[in-house]
Amino acid sequence: MRSHFFTSIWLYGAAALLLLGLALRQPALAILALLTLTTAGGSWLWSRVSLAGVAYTRSLSATRVFAGETIELTASVVNRTWLPLPWLAVEDQISDRVKVRERETLPSARPGMTLLRIVTAVRWFERVTWTFHLDCPQRGAYTLGPITLRSGDLFGFFSREVRLDDQCRFIVYPRVVPLTDLGLPALHPFGERRVPHHLLTDPARTIGVRDYHPEDSFRFIHWKATARMQEVQVKVFEPMVAVHLGVFLCLDTFERYWEGVDYQRAESAIVAAASIAAYALDQRYLVGMYANGVLAGSDQTLRIPAGRGPAQLPAILEGLAKLTPLAATNFTRLLRQEAGRFPWGSTVVVVAALMTPALTTELAALLVAGHRVVLVCVGPLEVPPLPGLVVHTLPENLLGPSPPDHRYALTIDLGMPAP
Repeated sequence: MRSHFFTSIWLYGAAALLLLGLALRQPALAILALLTLTTAGGSWLWSRVSLAGVAYTRSLSATRVFAGETIELTASVVNRTWLPLPWLAVEDQISDRVKVRERETLPSARPGMTLLRIVTAVRWFERVTWTFHLDCPQRGAYTLGPITLRSGDLFGFFSREVRLDDQCRFIVYPRVVPLTDLGLPALHPFGERRVPHHLLTDPARTIGVRDYHPEDSFRFIHWKATARMQEVQVKVFEPMVAVHLGVFLCLDTFERYWEGVDYQRAESAIVAAASIAAYALDQRYLVGMYANGVLAGSDQTLRIPAGRGPAQLPAILEGLAKLTPLAATNFTRLLRQEAGRFPWGSTVVVVAALMTPALTTELAALLVAGHRVVLVCVGPLEVPPLPGLVVHTLPENLLGPSPPDHRYALTIDLGMPAP
């Protein structure tokens, strides 16, 4: 509760004036003091119960979108009491990297946040609903909330404020670009596959039928073809090779960490990593994702083991969305530890915007260990002359025609005011 007009001086003065009017038998003074006390008490009571039956809810049309897409936010407030609210202010915290189309947001005391402020009047047992469209130009993990409700009496003498810790989260995935748009060859962008000695077949992909052999399993008998041809027929599946591919994302953009970070090149490297992972999973690779940056809200680096199930791509995109563009651990150590667990003949894709002698040494060691190594350079780099190393060079800007401002992004990630 907060008073915007009446103070203790008013209340004590009105009480004293009331006693004085009664003592002097002055009805005018007593009535004036009584009206003052009645107005203050009624306004205080009105404000006290103004938010007792008010409920505020919001919902999002989607909680997973790609950068550049739009989310529809539906907000609703309902008054479940007979007491009307002459004014109600709703303030919802929202990231300043999200743009609200229908309303101008206000500055917030929290770094990296803005206020979506709604002011309205609500009658008894009335529901009011608003619809906003949130433009999400940048990847990230975003949170709506907490919420502040503020209301009061008809005259604005008192107000009551309630804070709701209701938070709503959504993820904005990084851009996924076709490899041909990145400048990588459409056919064998990671080089020719090294086929292991054992060939597998994919039971989900039938390419024909053939006559039954004694070594065939009864599970693969094609009963319709058998009935049609009057001979036992079995399904022929598409041959498949389980190829391991590890995408290692290096977020180092300067040799010394205190020099800062090149936001555009780091974000472009993330876009390249997401695009490579999406392509490899579509080609039925076993894909893992590793990066030397920490995930937002934790102290863990991005480590997603190799897999190709239906949940693998969403897990990789969500991990990249939460990834901070600041290098937190030594990349060569991460590459040595994780790539060493891959089987012989696996493909190791290194996405980097900076080439160092330590990284060159580690790439050579991976080639000697029997891995196929692909170096994807974000921007022009001095590529080491290593035999067998497949090199692709991408543009420095993969964020679109108008990338976000560098200082603006650092303000959000570091939690410090922009210079």
